[in-house]
Amino acid sequence: MRYKYTKRKLDKETNNRILSVTHDPKITPKNSDIIYYTRFDDTFMRLAYTYYGDQSLWWIIARANAPFKGNTKFTPGSKIIIPIEYQDFLNEFNRLNSIIEIEDNE
Repeated sequence: MRYKYTKRKLDKETNNRILSVTHDPKITPKNSDIIYYTRFDDTFMRLAYTYYGDQSLWWIIARANAPFKGNTKFTPGSKIIIPIEYQDFLNEFNRLNSIIEIEDNE
């Protein structure tokens, strides 16, 4: 879902793939957000599955806890914010990236 709007092109000179930028809107903190303290072996994917029922939405939790530095596991006791009302974020994500896709095609 996250890369649904990502376009892939091939640079004919270098033969490298070039990916378009995927734009993430800002996640605004809400009173409904859950403050979670990680346990041993927690990952973004496991938390996404636990709270959203879909591990592919792990990037929403990562984005809410920016800067995300590529680590998918946590030190036990790390404070993590889990946005529960994330549908507005997904709607804005889809809107931003579909507009950019249309503009790129013109």
